[in-house]
Amino acid sequence: MQLLNTHERKLAGIARGVRAAIVLPLLFALSLVVIGKPGMAGFTVFGTFAHLVMVDYSTSKAARLAESGTLTVLGAVLVTLGTGASTNLWLAVASAAGAGCLSQFPTEWLAPVRAKVSVLRSALLMTFMLAVAVPTPLHSLPPLLGGWLLAGLVAQVALRWLWLPIWSGDLADSPNDGPPTLSGNAVSSGASMGLAVLVARLLSLDHAFWVVLGVAPVLAASRRSPAYTFGRQQAGTLLGFLSGLILVAGVGAHQWWYWIALPFTVFIAAYLSSAVGFMAGQAGFTAFAVVLFCILTPLQRHVGIVRIEDIAIGGAISLLVGSLQQLGPSLKRRAWRRSGPG
Repeated sequence: MQLLNTHERKLAGIARGVRAAIVLPLLFALSLVVIGKPGMAGFTVFGTFAHLVMVDYSTSKAARLAESGTLTVLGAVLVTLGTGASTNLWLAVASAAGAGCLSQFPTEWLAPVRAKVSVLRSALLMTFMLAVAVPTPLHSLPPLLGGWLLAGLVAQVALRWLWLPIWSGDLADSPNDGPPTLSGNAVSSGASMGLAVLVARLLSLDHAFWVVLGVAPVLAASRRSPAYTFGRQQAGTLLGFLSGLILVAGVGAHQWWYWIALPFTVFIAAYLSSAVGFMAGQAGFTAFAVVLFCILTPLQRHVGIVRIEDIAIGGAISLLVGSLQQLGPSLKRRAWRRSGPG
């Protein structure tokens, strides 16, 4: 695929934002208000973002719907496996580390399904981590799975009828900086994900999944140093929290205003992450999270502070692992220079 220019990125951001802003509030209201299942509502929200915002789909309608369907099916399997592993601490840590490692396997090893897997792996990894990060008994699985499947089903309709063609060629065919190596990226990803779950559990964090969300961006920053990405991550999260704080100060306890604000914050989060950049996306998603949790838990308007803390913990974990990964080759080069060639 050709790299998108600024204008094309804006159009793509608008398309993703509109789809998410239409679908997410409707499914969230259905799950939370009509069905009355907060757990289902949470997975509906993430499932909508995973299907409509996180994936760079192929432009062909048939390929796009096949990729979305694959994400729905594989995601349902991962939700089940993650939930099953979540109640045992060490099983959860080990499976999180394994998932992080597997997510970085070169897609050339999976040639028959390379096109589908390559565009879905980030969304699939986050789906599994959402399920495994918080201990959840298996009897609570049906509403979680229902939320994910509902989001996937509606996403098929949205991706079919609310699609804005912008470019020619498929994203799956786009070149990258070379296939990730098992010894580098995979080990780093696995260690970071496992450590994130362990730290979140040991600290008894209320929103452990946000720690994982803090890990992923720093880990994925291949062209920038972990410290640079970590700094932008924290700055974006802080900006989003301040924006959410202003909204909460103005709205107060009037719940209907949060419902009114929800589609706008969904659009802003999706647009900024797609069209502007990483730091803006962090800010938009944090503001959206504040609005969302003011609806879910009206008495917990401090959720923005909690998100800042959890994102910082996750980013710090990835920063540590990434720095250690870079330290090894650096020490080897220094030792080689001291000993001299030959």
